[in-house]
Parts: sequence; C-alpha cells; structure tokens
Amino acid sequence: MKYILILAILLTLLKGRNPLTFIYNVKFQWPLVILISFGVQIALAFIALESKEKFHLILIYTFFGIIVGLVKNYKIPGVSWIVMGAVFNLLALLLNDGLMPVDEHALKQTGQEVASFETDSRHQLMTQATKFWFIGDWIPVVKYVLSPGDFLVAIGIILLIYRNSSIMKIKVKKNESY
Repeated sequence: MKYILILAILLTLLKGRNPLTFIYNVKFQWPLVILISFGVQIALAFIALESKEKFHLILIYTFFGIIVGLVKNYKIPGVSWIVMGAVFNLLALLLNDGLMPVDEHALKQTGQEVASFETDSRHQLMTQATKFWFIGDWIPVVKYVLSPGDFLVAIGIILLIYRNSSIMKIKVKKNESY
C-alpha cells in the first residue's frame, strides 16, 4: 500500500493538485471504526509473528468494521472503489476459513518464501480446496502478490487522494519596473 500512496501523491502533484489538502477536504464519518479496525489488523500481524497463531474470526470482524465505516462515507470520491475491493477481499476470507488464499507460483515469482506464511496473520496457500481462487491473491506485482480486490482498493486510494485534493494556485509576482 505504501507504493500506492506514493503513486497517488505523485499523480496528484503531476495534475497540479496538492495531495496534502485532501486531509482537510475530506471529513470522514465514523473514522474511529475504520482506524480501530485497521489498528487491530496491524496488531494481529505483530502478534502472529510471535505466537504463529492465526486469528481468523478477529480478522473477519475487522474487515466488517472497515467496510461499515467506509460505507458510511460512500459518497466521498474514491471510497466506493475501496468498499468494492474490501468486499471482494472479505468474500475471499469468508469462503476460505478466514484467511486470504495466495497462489504459490505467484508467490515464488515475487521472490517470497512459502515458509513465511507460518507467521502470517491473514494468508494461506491456495490448494485444490480453495474456493473462488480468482478473488484471492494470485497477481504477482514486483514483490507482492495481489488480489483483484487489492487493485480496486488501490484505484480507490488514488481517486480518494486525487479527487479530494485542491488545485494548487501559483501566485505569479509581477515585476514592476519604473
């Protein structure tokens, strides 16, 4: 996601907009629901590193929290794309025992180790039993494996930052000579 944020900021700047203004221009309703849900997901990742446990149900609840918080803000440009992506990702979790299935071949293409999944809080390898594999992570992009839902979220983040950023006004100082 950090690369998506960088891309969104660069595109916004190239189009003559100030990406920092979107923070002031967007007034999210229920921001704590979204922030707490993300915070729990981040905490789960760190807990899983130590415990090697996967907290499927908590992960699903946090996705519901994110989606509910975003739906409340559906009219903000870009948010509808993020909601669609989050719903696809939640559906992949619900259909596959609370973990996102990841294609092993795509994982190897990105240079990642299969063994790293032992300490991963939200992923599992795709198997023959994987349901609706095509909404899981199977698209290799540089050093990540993404899902179609991830692409929708990325489009939404770019639109959120771009469409909610103010146009930069450049003041031209006139050089007056007498």
